Amino acid sequence: MTLKDYILTEHAKDRMRDRGISEDDLELVLMEAEIKHPGLRGDINLIKTIKRRKIKISYVMDGKKKKIITVIVVS
Repeated sequence: MTLKDYILTEHAKDRMRDRGISEDDLELVLMEAEIKHPGLRGDINLIKTIKRRKIKISYVMDGKKKKIITVIVVS
């Protein structure tokens, strides 16, 4: 799967590596989020359950691309 309508920050890459979240998982959240809500600082939060884990992505728009700020596993 390759959307590439997003940019990964170094922080997001580090969090994905630390938390065992693949780029395919990230793209599933982007395409099929179960929950979407605005953040407190103008960011957008998406959540989807994948393999029994709730994965949350926070991003801001950077032109036409989503700039992924962080990736979290929500309990």
